[in-house]
Amino acid sequence: MKAGRFIREWLPSAPVYFDNIGLKLSGRGAWRSAVCVFHDDKQPSLRVKIETGAFRCMACGARGGDVLTFERLRTGKSFVDAARDLGAWEGGR
Repeated sequence: MKAGRFIREWLPSAPVYFDNIGLKLSGRGAWRSAVCVFHDDKQPSLRVKIETGAFRCMACGARGGDVLTFERLRTGKSFVDAARDLGAWEGGR
């Protein structure tokens, strides 16, 4: 069986990814705000760096460096399965 590989350049951009999952980002500048999906949030406590997809919740502490990490935390999927779902995995199983 041929091994697959992760291709970072194939990850969706942060604005496209967050729009696709229905996360409404507000504000301007490098960091945007949103209601956190990782806990019962009423006020926007999640901060997202629009250029890279890095994120940090100021309330629950969820954090990561890109949309792949966000997808893994949000869905509970493995690295490979999340990369596949985001279109950033080539070949192999």
